[in-house]
Formats: sequence, structure tokens, C-alpha cells
Amino acid sequence: MNSKIAFSVAVVLFLAAFSWAQEPQYGDYLELPGAGWPADPAVIEVDGAYYLYPTNLGNSLDCWTSTDLETWNYEGVIWGPAPAGSWNDSGLWAPDVFEHEGRFYLYYTANEKIGLAQADNPLGPFEDVYDHPFIGGGYGGVPFNSIDAHVFRDTDGSLYLYATGYNPITFLRVFPLNDPVTLSGGWEFVFSANPFTWEGFVAEGPWMILHEGVYYLMYSGNGANLPLYAIGYATADNPMGPFTKYQRNPILRNNWDREFFGPGHNSLTVGPDGELWMFYHTKIDGQVDWQRRLRKNKVAFTDDGQLYVDLGLGSPPPLPDDDADDDTGVNDDIDDDDSAPDDDASDDELNDDSAQPDDDLSSEALAKEDDDGGSCCG
Repeated sequence: MNSKIAFSVAVVLFLAAFSWAQEPQYGDYLELPGAGWPADPAVIEVDGAYYLYPTNLGNSLDCWTSTDLETWNYEGVIWGPAPAGSWNDSGLWAPDVFEHEGRFYLYYTANEKIGLAQADNPLGPFEDVYDHPFIGGGYGGVPFNSIDAHVFRDTDGSLYLYATGYNPITFLRVFPLNDPVTLSGGWEFVFSANPFTWEGFVAEGPWMILHEGVYYLMYSGNGANLPLYAIGYATADNPMGPFTKYQRNPILRNNWDREFFGPGHNSLTVGPDGELWMFYHTKIDGQVDWQRRLRKNKVAFTDDGQLYVDLGLGSPPPLPDDDADDDTGVNDDIDDDDSAPDDDASDDELNDDSAQPDDDLSSEALAKEDDDGGSCCG
């Protein structure tokens, strides 16, 4: 072959390979035997086995297991359904299972309140601890609704429950725990959604991780039935906060060119390869509905502490030294006045949390059943 031609072919192949490498490598859908439209996955590891708890059918909760995070086996119903007419008889979503001193605790959303059940085995059967909500509906110091619970254990053994509330714009709150079934005092406000950013009127699905002394609180914004649903995070040096939203949020968002819609409501677990894996759901198309499936991707940290989703594109560049808010970008969450859930006196009118959303992105609208029978929510 002519040397010039050979060189040209090599250049073309190199450029093609380079172009392909720059395409984001989203995880494939997980194959879950017997699942409907699974979403909101929580994955934990127990004695070398992985347990996956998603939102599934709306009136009960199920579990799948794996040893490699690739092949999943259906293990059946672990909780429910509850008797008709009870406070938790429908609207089941967002399970979170937490192990403590050999017992397992299931925190779940039902009818937009948080319930609590326990078992001696990660496969259950889980039995309710109380005959009423753990949080919401007047319990836990929350007179109205609360959803999407997640429990985190700090290095000193202290426990914290993170959850979503309405104001009417959604916001995250944290509850210190005496033990997995007992709240310790009142809750603290974390931050609210900023409707003038990618979050829209929603900040939900919290998940906490500690890395090199920094607390990373991951969350999802926008509507869980919308293709604009996305994942971001905030950081603090204390599990109670105050938290600062990451300057480049969201870290995982839709990609219409790749038919990748509405990634959100994630959990994290260390895989058998020692890598940190994020499980999340995406919508199957760009429509407004609850048809979703699960995926996974690796996540990692840069040397300067940025958390990012590994899509084969390399890590994000270092943040600029000047974190001043210049109000130039829709993803700029610095100085968003999220210091109080009802900050009507905000010096930034974009963050006046007293504003009533006037469209279908409100939490109340998002928490209703879709016409095609799919179960919600984020």
C-alpha cells in the first residue's frame, strides 16, 4: 500500500476512534426478570451479595439479587400490599433498606408519607414498626407530606435520615436519629429546589456519601415523569450542613441525540471490582409518563473533589478559583439563597420559595398515577 494512502487511512481510523470515544457511554438497561417499569433503585451489599430495591408496581415492594451487578435474580415481594383503607395501601415508591446491628430497616414512601418496616433478613418479610407513618401526616414533626427517605451512617456511628418535603416547592430536610426507628429531635432544612435552574420545582431522591471528609448529598431535580429529570449534588463538612450546590450541576442529564431521557433518583454502592457504581433510572422515551427502566454507571472523584459520572469522557476540568455568582448560567447554583425553606425576604427574587408553581411540575401533580397505569414518582 502506498505510504501516503496508509497514513491517510490511519488518520481516518484514529479520528473515527477518537470521535467514538467522545460519545457518552451510558449504561445499558438492567435486565430484571418480572419487573414492570422499575425506578428509584436502592442497592446495598450484604456479605458479598447485592440487593436491589426499586419502585415497581405501586402497592408492594420487591427485591432482586446479584453477585456481580450484572445478572439479577427476582426474589419476590418483601413488603405489602397493605390492607385496603390503611394509610399505606397504595402509592408505593422509593424504598431504602438500611442494615444496623444485624437487622434491616425498610424506609418507603406510601401515599406521599414515609413508612418504616424491619426484618431479620434483607429479603424480608418486612413488618411495619408503627401503625402510622414514620414521617408525614403529623408524624415526625411534619404536618403534611414527605417522600424519598434515605438513611446515612457517619463514621462516628451517628445516623441521619434525609427526605423530601413540600413548601410548596420541594426541598430536602435531614432528621437526626437516635436509632433506626427513633427520631432525635426535630428536622433541619437542607435546601430547596430553585425553579430558575435545571431543578425546576423539584429537589428529591437524596443519597449521601462521605469522601475524604466531605459529605456529598446527591439529589434529583425537575419532574420524574419528564425527560428533563437530572442528577446533581451538594457538599458540606457536616451531615447536617450547611450544603453548597455543585457549580456544574447537573452531573447527569438528558441527551436527546442519544435517546437518553430523564436520568434520576440514584443510589451508590461499591461493586465487586472495588469501583463506585451509581444505579439510576431513565425514561424509555421523551414522553411525559412513568415508563422507566434502570441503568448503572461508574462514578468517581477528581483530585480536587468533584464527583462525576464516568461516561468515558474523562473527568471534568478543575473548578475556577472564583466561585462568585455571576448569574450568567441556568446551572449556576451558587448564591441561591437556599438557607431557609420559606425565605420570602430573599435578596434574590429568583429563589422566593413562597411562589406557587402554576404548571404540572408541582410535587402534587408529579405524585399522581399516570393514565397508563404506571406508578410514580421520583
